Amino acid sequence: MKIEEKKNLPTVKAMHVVVAGRIEGSKTYDGKRYTQVMTPAADAYSRPQLVEIRSKARLGEKGEEISCTCILGGFQRKPYETKDKQTGEIVKVIPVEHTLDLIEE
Repeated sequence: MKIEEKKNLPTVKAMHVVVAGRIEGSKTYDGKRYTQVMTPAADAYSRPQLVEIRSKARLGEKGEEISCTCILGGFQRKPYETKDKQTGEIVKVIPVEHTLDLIEE
């Protein structure tokens, strides 16, 4: 990217993401609200994505369209070993879990 092109981009903070979609459901666990949001598919041949947003308060009712800003986070899960189907080699896999926390003001 050329420096001149950067001037026209909107200012976005690192690790912030805008989520827009339809609420599919929610649950409360350990004092936090977890809301599942189905995002629109990118095109007619793609699947919609399902994400989960963690918040203090309810984001809306099931079926409601929302748009909100979240902080992207993540952590490593327990590593495990598996066999590579092509080579037969045993490889160590370290899964990463992503999180979305609502920016609440």
